[in-house]
Amino acid sequence: MNKERIKKKLKSKILWHLKIILGALVISVIFSFVLKGTFFHQDFLSMLIPTFLQLEIFIWLGMKFFENLKASDPTFKKQIVLRLLFFYTTVLVIAGSVYLIVFAINYVSKNDDWHNFIPDLFNIEIKGFAIGTIIGFTIGALFFFYMQWDDALKREQKLKEEKLISQYQTLKSQVNPHFLFNTLNTLSTLVYKSPEVSEQFIQKFASIYRYILDKNNEDLVTLEEELKFVTDYFYLQKFRDEEKIELEVNVVPQKGDQILPVSIQLLVENALKHNAATRKQPLLISIGIEEDYIVVKNSIQQKSKLEESSKTGLKNLSERCRLVLNREIEVTQDQKEFIVKVPIKRG
Repeated sequence: MNKERIKKKLKSKILWHLKIILGALVISVIFSFVLKGTFFHQDFLSMLIPTFLQLEIFIWLGMKFFENLKASDPTFKKQIVLRLLFFYTTVLVIAGSVYLIVFAINYVSKNDDWHNFIPDLFNIEIKGFAIGTIIGFTIGALFFFYMQWDDALKREQKLKEEKLISQYQTLKSQVNPHFLFNTLNTLSTLVYKSPEVSEQFIQKFASIYRYILDKNNEDLVTLEEELKFVTDYFYLQKFRDEEKIELEVNVVPQKGDQILPVSIQLLVENALKHNAATRKQPLLISIGIEEDYIVVKNSIQQKSKLEESSKTGLKNLSERCRLVLNREIEVTQDQKEFIVKVPIKRG
């Protein structure tokens, strides 16, 4: 496996550098035509090599300059403009230095007298450098904004795919026959025993489905809404399992706190699904908050018959968090507890 990965990485790097060589060739041909009136000339190679080296340096710099940008940051647009200006300034300094070195080497190889170096530099080469810089910056700017636009489209498409998967998984888990059967069975018993309680039960039942239909298409919901949805969901589960399960919510939502819809509920549902619960050893689930994360913990109580889990729900949730908030969930486990941290957006 390691050898295959190394081969793939090596192949990817080779292809990447070949693309840069091709780009350098195209740019050199364009510059040759603009400056010399011909596509190829005797100094073409001395133009191609520096162009290739500059592209290698500038692409590497571009990745370093923009790799930590987060679209969710309120200052995202401002940061792009500032970094782009700083990047262009750096590129201009490097390009000027390379151009000066190349000109000096060519000048020395053709002239023994240095007295006319500065006049020749300004009279002959500066115009060409200025034209080349303008063309290069124009191509670079178009390429940069194309990459940003393409990345945004890919992120949006990926987010749509993840949302569709999430919606399907959520609706499938909530509307499955077992859930409906157990809920309706509990309701039928309550109608005869306690009409007042059954009315409240129906309201909670309707509330969770209304939330799923109303909020599942949104990227973010308020933390307060999500917690209410989770407590309503657990209310229905509690009627069936009674004192076998317990939920502690130690969160005071602040104004502006937002989270992905149906994210906490997914973790509570997973805890109920994958752990045993008895009156002697009830399953304890707690919801707390640590800095910019909601923390969901549950005691690990293995069932005698383990259910297979693909962990698709957790992977999907993590990917959705990455696309919407530029952060992923954190999962830890020890012998006693299973812990998942879900990022939230502070107002």
